[in-house]
Amino acid sequence: MGSLTLAQGRMFGALYESMLFGINLILFGIVVYLQLFTKGQKITTTQQLRLAAVVIVFLMCAAHLAAVYRGLYLAFFVSSVSPNVFFLDHTQPVDLTQKAVYAVATLFADGLLINRAFVIFSGKWIVIIFPLMSLVSTIALWIVLIRAYHNSAPGTILFPDPVNHLAVAAFAMSFITNLIITIMIAVRIFLAMRRSRAIGLSTSFYRRFLAYSIESGLLYPVVLLITAGFFATGNNGLEILSGSNTQVLGIVPLLLSLQLRMNLSAYDNATAAPISGINTGQSRSATRTLQFASDRRTAETDLDVVEMGGKSRVAAVRLDQTNSGSAGSEQNSSTVGSDFKRGEGSELDV
Repeated sequence: MGSLTLAQGRMFGALYESMLFGINLILFGIVVYLQLFTKGQKITTTQQLRLAAVVIVFLMCAAHLAAVYRGLYLAFFVSSVSPNVFFLDHTQPVDLTQKAVYAVATLFADGLLINRAFVIFSGKWIVIIFPLMSLVSTIALWIVLIRAYHNSAPGTILFPDPVNHLAVAAFAMSFITNLIITIMIAVRIFLAMRRSRAIGLSTSFYRRFLAYSIESGLLYPVVLLITAGFFATGNNGLEILSGSNTQVLGIVPLLLSLQLRMNLSAYDNATAAPISGINTGQSRSATRTLQFASDRRTAETDLDVVEMGGKSRVAAVRLDQTNSGSAGSEQNSSTVGSDFKRGEGSELDV
């Protein structure tokens, strides 16, 4: 790809972005169908807000692709200069539109991941302060970068000063923001899975793969890292990847929303409150897992055990669910043996 011209890079980039948008469109259709047309499932306020953010990101992806094709049309069929010279002019409205759309998509896509981190960290605001500050810095840099592009001289080099330094800073901050969120979510998932294995619950490889590749948002930082490699080498292959990053930015929250809607979240399943089987005197035990909706926080289960003449009775199970409407539930069981057995029942893949 070292021999690609700027115009060729834009053409191949448009083709690659179109393929990714097709994936985007399919995932978006599935998410909307599951959210709006699945019977028997009430849509919570959190799900409505998440769906609204996903819709905005998808619309930004569609607008970006439309601007890309508009730019190709102007460069090859309307402009009085060659396509290579046309694409060097970053003051073109169609070029500025692409960058503005990318900034808006970044705001909402990263915001969804920050919201997910907020949920799995049990609503602790202090945890997401730094990611929020990083996201605000990223958007501010993109605003300054777009203004610098608008004021740059047309028909010069691809990244003139001060655009060159601002572009590096904007992409670096975007990478740092996504890397921080990914690491936070991945570490939280790892600890939750380790605790679930400690009490006798196994986690399948498939769920671990989904957790670290989708639920943590790992895909986008990897794509940004590859893009940075092309940028550092000055390869025109950068034009193939840079525009398509918007589509990847849209795919990540769609995959996350789909995973949560289908109750495939490895974190939610790993942190579901386990109720161990109880010894009944016949050496029988079982392991049950309470499954919660993906938007609810980690259930915290307290078991009150009352001693009754050498035997124990489970008095209550209290479930603290921040996003659910119920304050909890109580379950009374018959008098049973006091020995709790863990790990002797059948294992469940969560």
